[in-house]
Amino acid sequence: MASVVTAAVPASAVESHLRQDLFISELRTRRKSSVLDELARALTAARVARTPDPVLDALRRREALGSTGIGKGIAVPHARSTLIAERALLVARSTKGVEFDSVDGGPVHLIFLIVAPPLERDPIYLKLVAEIVRSTRLARTRQKLLEATGFAALKEILVEAGRD
Repeated sequence: MASVVTAAVPASAVESHLRQDLFISELRTRRKSSVLDELARALTAARVARTPDPVLDALRRREALGSTGIGKGIAVPHARSTLIAERALLVARSTKGVEFDSVDGGPVHLIFLIVAPPLERDPIYLKLVAEIVRSTRLARTRQKLLEATGFAALKEILVEAGRD
């Protein structure tokens, strides 16, 4: 009998960065400044950052350059800081929507926060942004992400969407 060797499918950058402790099922706040604070505090709780203030400052500086609300209900805020212990991806949802100064003027319902230490060259950082944009391009995928019953379901939807 011939043995069949199957190559493992490599995890996408998004899949390998998704963590239960970096998932906010429903944001408590609806204003951009408050949401950024909530996200920074979640990173601290997950021990990605020691304190929220430097992360919040970095996020605010980035948003001052232009909104990371990319349209279609998606925002991808991102920042680098010497006070970030590791590259991380935090996923947060808001069924009511957040006013995020998006390019299309609409509310944001899905936020993918990317933080990382300040490395000169970090291709994974950019790959994360690209995969998120590609995975959330379809309205039905965005709707499924909002309706996912928990982290495991959300992860499965994102991984599947990334393969399409």
